[in-house]
Amino acid sequence: MPPVVLPVNVVRSIVLALLVSLASVCGAQEPAASFPGFIVATIKPSDPNRADERSSIGFSPEGSFDARSMSLKQLVEFVQDFGYVDVDQRIVGGPNWLGAAKFDIHAKCDEAAARAFTTMPAPQLIREEQDMIQALLADRFKLRTHHESRRLKVYALLQANSGLKMKPSAKAGEEELGGTDGPPGDWKADGVTMEQLASDLSSLPEIGGRIVTDKTGLEGRFDFTLKWAPDPTMGAMPPRPGSELQSGSSAPSLLTALSEQLGLKLEMTQEPVDVIVIDSAELPTPN
Repeated sequence: MPPVVLPVNVVRSIVLALLVSLASVCGAQEPAASFPGFIVATIKPSDPNRADERSSIGFSPEGSFDARSMSLKQLVEFVQDFGYVDVDQRIVGGPNWLGAAKFDIHAKCDEAAARAFTTMPAPQLIREEQDMIQALLADRFKLRTHHESRRLKVYALLQANSGLKMKPSAKAGEEELGGTDGPPGDWKADGVTMEQLASDLSSLPEIGGRIVTDKTGLEGRFDFTLKWAPDPTMGAMPPRPGSELQSGSSAPSLLTALSEQLGLKLEMTQEPVDVIVIDSAELPTPN
């Protein structure tokens, strides 16, 4: 069976949504016996002419790991239970090539581990796969990190005065995971928690690389459609809803769409944030 390799924009909405949904479960589990690392791993510089949309990352059902045009920063994000992608605040320090140099990686585990992966509960499977990649990064990139709590400016996702406009999902009492689907500007959510929505919002250019935290107080899962005019120039301090300049699109800005379509809003605040500090990293020797 070919590897399940996911485009980066799909990783943002599916893979990390899965990780953030399971983060509390993974953190609460007793550590399981670790599997051996990958039995073979090749790391090469990526083709500099490869288009960004051809970037991908993912595991195959047999346990092989493949990444195309991934930076070390993106790899660190992939193996942490952050639930965030492309959020500059979450990773601090490191060499100047941390987010610029791109790599292609193919790594394969042994047959015994591959068979075990097919029967593992999802939280354990994700943790084992993350641990194997972390070990690979430590070995080949000489990556050393530590956690710190830093007080940073972030966005709080809150209920707007206009009242809630989302529908409770039929998945509210189910263990099945929901998620947002669709390109930026056209999201359809099915069984999404507010923690998942905050995570997905954090990856948007409009948020300017800041973290969005869930302060709605809303429990359970929701279904909704969110349509807006993507605006990567909005930056780290979006204007108030309704104040956006109109472009050729008839769709509202992200801030206006959140208020009018979901009954939510974003406000700047300061909070302690768990960050990963890159202590050291080296360029790997290609093989």
